Amino acid sequence: MDTNEKKKGKFTEKYRVFLTTHKGLVRDNNEDNFTINNVSKKLEYKNVSFVSEHDEPVLAAVFDGMGGESKGEYASFISAKIAKGLYTAVRDSENVSMEELVNSYVQSANNEIRNFLEQNRCRTGGSTVVAAVIKNQMIFPFSLGDSRIYLLRDGVLTQVSKDQTLAMKKYEANIYTLEEAEKSLDSHKLTSFLGVDYYRQGLTPQLYEPVEMQPTDKLLLCSDGLYDELSLIEIQNIINNNPENPTLELVRAALNSGGNDNVTCVLIERVTKGDDE
Repeated sequence: MDTNEKKKGKFTEKYRVFLTTHKGLVRDNNEDNFTINNVSKKLEYKNVSFVSEHDEPVLAAVFDGMGGESKGEYASFISAKIAKGLYTAVRDSENVSMEELVNSYVQSANNEIRNFLEQNRCRTGGSTVVAAVIKNQMIFPFSLGDSRIYLLRDGVLTQVSKDQTLAMKKYEANIYTLEEAEKSLDSHKLTSFLGVDYYRQGLTPQLYEPVEMQPTDKLLLCSDGLYDELSLIEIQNIINNNPENPTLELVRAALNSGGNDNVTCVLIERVTKGDDE
């Protein structure tokens, strides 16, 4: 594409976002949540699926709540609600770094979760987060916990995020092989998440290198209810073979494989349109 044509407004970069979340086949509640710009799941909703299109910037995030009774559900709801403010800040702030905006969001979400838990006399609880901001065709990803971000490029799916778990710490310390880490009981013992900073001393998210989103790339964000049920190759094949609604097919496959947990998937792809379309 000619960049001069693009600057003249002949082409508009848009992003198509697919979202599906389901409570699974075992649990009564859906403790997962999501944010797509300024939209998130209401507490009473168990299953949601939609497709939408957006101009830049785009914020997409997936949250997996944890805690006794309904605490996890509220923790992910709080995280998603505050992420709408991150979208507004990204959209309206020109001279503030992405790192500063993300750090501010993480601390705000952590503090509000801690306030909620303390008001309910519950010490433990929180939410994972994986999120990506897309601005100027660049992807800015970050995470806390074990929900994941994947990038599909040239039909090949690779994991962008890094699980913040005890298993991965033991892998990095050469106690586990990668295969042992993935199969161990430590694989879902989180070392960081929104809400872990009890004393509000400062919580640092895992920031990843920004990457340019190529025209045929697809970005997938998901909770562990997806990758616990499906292998990397299975996820890759479903995305490649189901362009019409890949997240709906991913969730259906996870349910067919057991559906033992809540499962949430967000997939983003670029859509270039001419002014006359």
